[in-house]
Amino acid sequence: MAKSARSAPSLVPAILALIVLVGLAYLLFADLQPSRTEHTVSPPIEIEDPQIEEITIEPVAPSEDQQAITEKEAEQFVDHLGSKAVTLDGKQGEFVRKDGTIVIPKVEKRDTTIGQLLADKSLSPDTPVTIEYTETEKQQTTIQALDDSTEDKNTIVTIEKADGSQQQSPLIDLINDNNVDKNAQITVINKQPIQKKTTIGLLSQSELSPKQAIHAEIDRGSIELSVNDIVKSGGLDDNALFYLHRVTEADRQGLWGIIQSGLIQRFRQGLTLEGIGINKDLVRVTIPADADEPLPTGLSSFLGKILNNKVESSYIYNYTTSTMGHNPDLIYPGQQLILIHFSNDELKQIYQFFADQRNEQAQTFAIH
Repeated sequence: MAKSARSAPSLVPAILALIVLVGLAYLLFADLQPSRTEHTVSPPIEIEDPQIEEITIEPVAPSEDQQAITEKEAEQFVDHLGSKAVTLDGKQGEFVRKDGTIVIPKVEKRDTTIGQLLADKSLSPDTPVTIEYTETEKQQTTIQALDDSTEDKNTIVTIEKADGSQQQSPLIDLINDNNVDKNAQITVINKQPIQKKTTIGLLSQSELSPKQAIHAEIDRGSIELSVNDIVKSGGLDDNALFYLHRVTEADRQGLWGIIQSGLIQRFRQGLTLEGIGINKDLVRVTIPADADEPLPTGLSSFLGKILNNKVESSYIYNYTTSTMGHNPDLIYPGQQLILIHFSNDELKQIYQFFADQRNEQAQTFAIH
């Protein structure tokens, strides 16, 4: 029996294995090489140097200190303080310039009746007059109705009795009185104060009773005075300032009190001036009521010295007799004018003195 021949080993697997190894080696070698990609930009970008704007810093002006501000306020206050024409219509504390005029309304006051006023032959139909009187109205009602309609139970109610007499009681007392019929008819008298501005001619045509009692203020025109004619001083400039006061019954403290209260009122009231300061148009300063009192050392205060000097150099003019008074302790209500000369520097010093005190107090409060 013949033997079969042994087949020779195949080289194919070895070749395939070699190919795989070569491929792996190539891949490993390729991963180890750095990757480089170049990008070409066309056209190229030209980098420009930045333009830096030159900034010029202006030096900051220092703000005004408090003293400079106060001096400016004082100057503006005094420059605008006086007027060339002042009408004394009851308002006090005015300043007038030397070349100015003073207008004094001539008002006559009377407590009279309508009939008596209309009978005055010195009054023309065109004469202005202001009358004040009490208008009386009678109303039929009940206590219960008053209770329902009146919020304030303490209101005084005037009741007219059957015999014509009047009884005044708080409403609450009438409500709580068990002896009074709350629904019984009563006559209540209501009084209303009335003020009317009219003329004598129109008043004669009104329906008011001739017996009506009134308080009348009769306008008889006005008096116009020249400050120059009163002071007759050639040594003062035309813009010299005078404090002006019309003497009234309330002037119990004499010239000293008149000047003191006038300065306090005018400086506290102040003046409205535009552009005087930031967020500030009203220029004023407060003078304490006791600023004229002697100091604890017994010496005169700043304001006390000024007042004493002004009392001695005041002008007291009687406009009803056109004469000048000489006694500062003797003044007549309804007849006299008081004129006190102040220089601009004096008024500025007064303003600055009390403004400085105000500022010092503000700083003290801020510290504490």
